[in-house]
Amino acid sequence: MSPVSRLEGVRETYARVARNRSLRRVAFAFVVFNAEEYAIWLAFTIYAYGRGGPGEAGAVAMAQLVPAAIVAPFAAVLGDRMRRDRALALGYTSQSAAAAACAVALWVAPAPVAYVFAVVWSSTATLTRPVHYAILPTLASTPGELTAANSVSSSAEALGIFLGPLANSVLILVEGPGTVCAAFAVFTGIAGLTTHRLDLHGAASATGRVEGITDVLGSARRGFMAIVRDPPAGALLLFGGIQFLILGILDVFFVVLAIDVLSMGDGGTGVLNAAVGVGGLVGAGLTAILIGRSRLSLPIELAVGCMAAMVAALAFEGGVGTTIALLAVAGAARSFLDVGTRVLLQRSVPEDTLSRVFGLQESLMMVGLAIGAGLAPLLIAVFGDTGAFTAVGALLLLSGAAVWPILGVLDRRSSGPDPELIAILSRDPIFRPLDQSELERLARHLEPILVAAGTDVIQQGDQGDRFFMIVDGRVSVTIGGDLVRELGPGDHFGEIALLRHVPRTATVSAIEDLRLLALDRQPFLDAVNWSRASIEWLDAHIDDRLSELGDR
Repeated sequence: MSPVSRLEGVRETYARVARNRSLRRVAFAFVVFNAEEYAIWLAFTIYAYGRGGPGEAGAVAMAQLVPAAIVAPFAAVLGDRMRRDRALALGYTSQSAAAAACAVALWVAPAPVAYVFAVVWSSTATLTRPVHYAILPTLASTPGELTAANSVSSSAEALGIFLGPLANSVLILVEGPGTVCAAFAVFTGIAGLTTHRLDLHGAASATGRVEGITDVLGSARRGFMAIVRDPPAGALLLFGGIQFLILGILDVFFVVLAIDVLSMGDGGTGVLNAAVGVGGLVGAGLTAILIGRSRLSLPIELAVGCMAAMVAALAFEGGVGTTIALLAVAGAARSFLDVGTRVLLQRSVPEDTLSRVFGLQESLMMVGLAIGAGLAPLLIAVFGDTGAFTAVGALLLLSGAAVWPILGVLDRRSSGPDPELIAILSRDPIFRPLDQSELERLARHLEPILVAAGTDVIQQGDQGDRFFMIVDGRVSVTIGGDLVRELGPGDHFGEIALLRHVPRTATVSAIEDLRLLALDRQPFLDAVNWSRASIEWLDAHIDDRLSELGDR
């Protein structure tokens, strides 16, 4: 594909994303989420730093993050057991209430009480990100659109990282940390309203019930086991956790860098974080070059190397302008890292456990941030205020080197199937309700079969173990030797025996040479049983066929 054609394809993909009303609403809410997360996090970090220096700031960060890490995998169960738009709205509204409580505590209560409400707020925030990334595959119609949706999400995250710290810098100087929490309680409540009812399809539109604590524990365990049975995906999750450990260290470092090294005052911390956000916003736009790429390991590794270089360069004590520039480039590289790893995870993990797997990622993120916040004072004590940045850059490089073989495995495994197979599946009324990620997974199970004219493909009375789709040629369908109908390209057969656990109800014979696609029982059942729309269509279709059989 020429560069001009590729650029045109990227432009059209983004245009389709922009026309998707639900994606626009989800992106807006995600901007608010990230702005709130960084603004309130910084408000409490600065508040604690002012009371007790790096030690208290790190301790308060850990106090927020450890409970959140425990809550995250269980909260994410809701994203797989209820409509994901409802789960998303629930996450935003609970954050809004917790942020309001933090504001009141910071205004009128002693510091320990405010810290308790900070813990509650950080725990409510664990539901949003897993459900957000789990919902994207159900809103994308092509692999490129899924990458674009992740790129848009990365832009939303970067914009939030810019706006949140910037708002923090203004509000905390004018009115204090309580006002920061109060303002974002309002914004997050609005985000909850925008995500209340989205146009979902496939698995995400299914509803389920959480029957109690035992059901929650069992569902969370199944999400965990999906990763245990898939070591490469688990390693990718662990790699993400290490990146957030590094970010946890940097969160505390930025406070020290702004106040003690660069003498920028309390508002300087927000400015430095906003620089990361601006760079991330630019980088998120540049991630458009990832659209259509089947291999993502090289861009991920280049992003890690760039981040390491920028962070290490902070040790050389440049001025404010140089520091802001280095952080902006690091933010751009982080966008590539985030988009690449999340797309790989979405391609690799089964749809029905995706929210729970992202819940595990959220938990690892919180654990990483907590450990990083705890390590930050130790690194500063050992390496000094600026030398610690060199140590963090080295840690980044080591993590990238360790994960390189795993990324290659996931790249090879997640390379998309033949687009023709996806198109054939998406035209069939059974599979039309499935989202793009499910279609891709199903296409990998299809087996092409050639059948000569005059051959019986299935015989009445046999046990059924396969479903068939006709690509080329025609077949006759007979019951008891009587011709019932003829089928041609685009038609299918064999579903009744699989779904109703009965012998084959008819004989299907090739009138012409056939090109078929066969799908074994279990992948077929897994796909249709996860989509309510598929089940409803099949129930009506099979009832018609069995009624026809009864008339004979």
